[in-house]
Amino acid sequence: MLELFSPLPEVPGLLLRAVVALGFTGAAAYFDMFNKKWVPNYLVYGFLAAALVLNVIYFEQAVFTQAITFGIVIFALTYFLYKAGQLGGADVYVLASIAMCLPYLPKPLLAPAQNVPYPFLLSALAPAGLAFILHMVARFLPYVSRKLAAGEIKFTLWKAAGPAALLAVFSFFLFALSTLPIPLPAQFIAILSFLFVSLFFFTLFKEEIKDSMVEQVLVSRLQEEDVLALEKMDPALVKSLELAPLITKETVASLKKSKLTRVPVYTGMPFFLPYLFLGLLFSVLFGDLLFYIISL
Repeated sequence: MLELFSPLPEVPGLLLRAVVALGFTGAAAYFDMFNKKWVPNYLVYGFLAAALVLNVIYFEQAVFTQAITFGIVIFALTYFLYKAGQLGGADVYVLASIAMCLPYLPKPLLAPAQNVPYPFLLSALAPAGLAFILHMVARFLPYVSRKLAAGEIKFTLWKAAGPAALLAVFSFFLFALSTLPIPLPAQFIAILSFLFVSLFFFTLFKEEIKDSMVEQVLVSRLQEEDVLALEKMDPALVKSLELAPLITKETVASLKKSKLTRVPVYTGMPFFLPYLFLGLLFSVLFGDLLFYIISL
């Protein structure tokens, strides 16, 4: 096993912290999958409260400080994504709660100690992100393939500009890696390549993928935290009503006054919490995925 960093200090109450994090995240993932991506407020608030209580019960100054700092930083960063309609409100609370419940993990439950020098949440996000991307590729690749076969996708210079820029950046990045004195493991390069190919795919077919997730919904059936497809609406109307992607009570009231009957909504947005639960479970039991790859 690679040993680059000094051992991490113990986290008091580690087993209970792990059980609480897995229990609340698993419950949130269940509601995310089977309750139309709506997670009860009592669950996410309860998770946050439980994380705080654990840090008080098992108080240790350094761990407490890191837990609170990580929680605040993660909440602040993800809250902006939530307001932009890119992340669910429950995701924000769950991510912040995990960061506070398990600020770092000195030793996985079923593996040797790993001296990972970054917050544990990043370790959990690595396998979660990989699983999420794999699912997204599997979900949208057949759809895009059918559109291509039917000749419904037209390639323009503007459409190809973003993917071309990505290709140039990735090529330069690979060249820079090749100049390192110590060659990186093939597994590491393979994962980087997979991530790039996925990003290239999603960038090239961004509009088609977004279109597949949009549905015209009756204004009377709108719910808070739905996400409007503003680019599918009249820009003048969006400006006059001061609409934001995230739907609130005020948004619904404004739309009803506008006499609109239907609006485009991203009803097909994918859930993320089930993948976060799987990533959390893997990391708690076996440790950091990237650490394994680099150590091979």
